[in-house]
Amino acid sequence: MRQNSTDWQFWKRALFAIGILISMGILPLTADRSVSQIFANERTKQGDLLFQKAKEFLEDRNHYRSVESCKSFLLLYPSHPKTREVRKVLSSNYRMTGDILALAENELKIYKEFPNTEEGLESYLISGKAFVRMGREDKAYQIFQDIIKNTYSSKIAQEAELELTQMEILGESKNK
Repeated sequence: MRQNSTDWQFWKRALFAIGILISMGILPLTADRSVSQIFANERTKQGDLLFQKAKEFLEDRNHYRSVESCKSFLLLYPSHPKTREVRKVLSSNYRMTGDILALAENELKIYKEFPNTEEGLESYLISGKAFVRMGREDKAYQIFQDIIKNTYSSKIAQEAELELTQMEILGESKNK
């Protein structure tokens, strides 16, 4: 009987020590980490499937369904690695349906999420062009000036200068 009491005390102390090591982070719970990794992998796969659906709807010219798939993706998987590509598909849908305001807003979101990339700067330029098409020259002018002054990409800065020149030419022809 005495032996059982000693064994129980040993196991009680061992479990207590393991609990302390786990709480200090010295002994990680690998089961929890593997479960969370499995969930992360599944979320990525589900996001990939939804993105694939959005692309297929775009190819089939079912723009409404493609837009809905893209919006669902952006709500459900905000930190997914393919977020930029989904936004580009969304912009393609808006361009095809003629929703210029939505196109401009989406391209501005791409720029805000990826301001230091070539694609982000290109999106900023596209949003400026969309504002010109909507007749909001003041907003477009601000965007083009910002690109010219603050961009490291000479190609995009040249395109912005060209857009400003065209705006000035059109503005002069309207005044005549």
